[in-house]
Amino acid sequence: MHPMLSALKSRTAGLALALCLAATGAYAADDPVVATVNGEEIHRSALEQIRAAIPYLKDVPLEHVYDALLDNVIDLTLVAEEARKTGLEKDPVVQRNIKAAERQILRTVYLTREIDKKIDETKLKADYDSWLKDNPPQTEIHARHILLETEKDARAAIAELKAGKDFAALAKEKSTGPSASNGGDLGYFKQADMVKPFADAAFALKVGATSSEPVKTQFGWHVIKVEDKRTAKAPSFEEMKPQLHDKAAGDIAMQIVKGLREHAAVKKFSLDGSAAKP
Repeated sequence: MHPMLSALKSRTAGLALALCLAATGAYAADDPVVATVNGEEIHRSALEQIRAAIPYLKDVPLEHVYDALLDNVIDLTLVAEEARKTGLEKDPVVQRNIKAAERQILRTVYLTREIDKKIDETKLKADYDSWLKDNPPQTEIHARHILLETEKDARAAIAELKAGKDFAALAKEKSTGPSASNGGDLGYFKQADMVKPFADAAFALKVGATSSEPVKTQFGWHVIKVEDKRTAKAPSFEEMKPQLHDKAAGDIAMQIVKGLREHAAVKKFSLDGSAAKP
């Protein structure tokens, strides 16, 4: 069994709910039957929706977990079929759970369809333009550093650099930081990405310059060299699209719920149900 499915058999409640959700739509022409259980058809879309509904599976390609997931769906279908033979669908507990599942399915399908009506490419591009306006490109620098335990050591390193020692070579030789093996290379970063004393000192340097004074942070004493400065490239619309869609969907769902509350008769009671809250 795929390692990510090792705990699946103990998660039947979540999987059963996903099965309910998977059964809510009509089957498309390109949605083949992947198994039958005593004549009952299981479609590929059921597996896809179940995989998407389970957090630790949603990013795993279906083909990687297909066999294990299908076997679990078959097992659950057999159990449900056996329970139905005993008339368990008439049990009050089952009826309450059916009602709860029905409400969740109705909520999911209703909100999904309403959101789909209101979100289109034009809206998302407008949201993207607004995001770009509120988040202008920031300056990034490419820097190296030598991290040392004492100010004395840092000043000694600065003296060696002034005498002509190569910065990367000295970082490999003396830096106590994790970037030492890479010549102290920190790559590109924005000012907010680093602790303030380090960021302030680094962004004050010109390209090619090395700090003339040691910079103290909670990690120790730093000697910094700036290799390059550039304006960070803004993420493209396509890169931002999933995030924009999720935000727009959340905003629309909240608007829908707010509108429903304004026209609903809602009463709240205390935790024990004994008295209505104001």
